[in-house]
Amino acid sequence: MDVQAESQKIQQIIDQYAVMGGGDPERFRALFWIDDPNLTNVENDRPYLLGPEYVEFLADLVRKEGGGGPVGQRFYDTKIYFLTPDVAYSVSLRDELNIAKTSRVTFVCQKKHGEWRIIHGHFSYVPE
Repeated sequence: MDVQAESQKIQQIIDQYAVMGGGDPERFRALFWIDDPNLTNVENDRPYLLGPEYVEFLADLVRKEGGGGPVGQRFYDTKIYFLTPDVAYSVSLRDELNIAKTSRVTFVCQKKHGEWRIIHGHFSYVPE
């Protein structure tokens, strides 16, 4: 496995997430394994586990913004770690510029059919 090449592919997923698929809801949806029953998300301000419906909710926000997509986030200090050749996780900091908060973001990515996508996302506010 070429760790650098695979890391770049995962970094591209994170970069596309940061710009909400460039304002394209289908591109945003394609960052996730939507049909996988194991797809989960944990958000900063929600005490319950979110599934594919949350990704659909975000894609709908992108759709309603008319291609611009929600803005105001910046990912940085990303580190990518491989658990197996087909499972990796990333840890990033994300500035949420519209509410002046920083989150730690972890994505678990899975490679299927030669393609990396997100299978789990976890967002936690950094304590002030």
